[in-house]
Amino acid sequence: MFSIARTRLALAGRAGALPSRAALSTVTPRKMEKETSPVIDNSSSTTFAALEARLNLQFKDRSLMEQVCTHKSYEQGRLGSNERLEWLGKRVLNLYIGEYLFAKYPNLPVESLQDVQHANFGMSSLAEAGKHFGMLPALRWTSAAGQAQSVGATKVLGKAVQALVGAVYQDQGPVAARVFVQQHLLTKPVDIETVVQMKNPKMMLVELTKRKKLEYPVARLMKETGRFTSSPVFIVGVFCGTRMIGMGFGSSIKMAEHRAAKDALLKHYGKEIKSVQLPEADESDLTFFKQETESL
Repeated sequence: MFSIARTRLALAGRAGALPSRAALSTVTPRKMEKETSPVIDNSSSTTFAALEARLNLQFKDRSLMEQVCTHKSYEQGRLGSNERLEWLGKRVLNLYIGEYLFAKYPNLPVESLQDVQHANFGMSSLAEAGKHFGMLPALRWTSAAGQAQSVGATKVLGKAVQALVGAVYQDQGPVAARVFVQQHLLTKPVDIETVVQMKNPKMMLVELTKRKKLEYPVARLMKETGRFTSSPVFIVGVFCGTRMIGMGFGSSIKMAEHRAAKDALLKHYGKEIKSVQLPEADESDLTFFKQETESL
């Protein structure tokens, strides 16, 4: 094929004619354009300093905030990525958030504690916190080719927040890390209803009162209106003895009983200790790292 093309070019040259575009295309192979991944980097030294000031932090290691904001996909940095800090920060967060939820919700079962932590302090929630901190402009990363930046930004930003917590722990110590988590991540209300599974709240309530050695729960119709109309409303209360532990309404008595039992369960499992007193400890008690005191 290439020899035929060269013959055509030679004949065209003798005749004084320019080679056709088709002929040129046969002898000049087109180069495949490589799809490149966009690099996201709007940061500068002033960006990192401003971020520290906004969060009321002052790292002893002045390069630490830059490392916090550098994802492992970014290959142009002079420092390492935040991967190790993220690993540490994830474990610090699990400790302090778990400690808080354990003290805050004394009636919540273990599986619900795990669900609450995931729903309220998972990657998307951490990313939202990172936006609030103002970390997004400081991030340095490379998005996957053909992928929208917003798709990967949530995960990258969430990991950066984990790395930030790890950096505070490493640079300032465990007490400072705990205070940072409490002040910046544990201030929003926790939604219990979305994680406590209640497919059959009436049966769950019976089992709960049995475990707690309470009287059998009884549903009582408290009020009704429009029973024989197209839009009736029934209000039901659930009682343990003389104490009403839940209330619900609905267009049928069955629906009202269901909601009353659910209300009683939410009041029990969602019971909060308003002012959580976490155990006081010095840094030697909190830290993951124990210094070996015995001589070798």
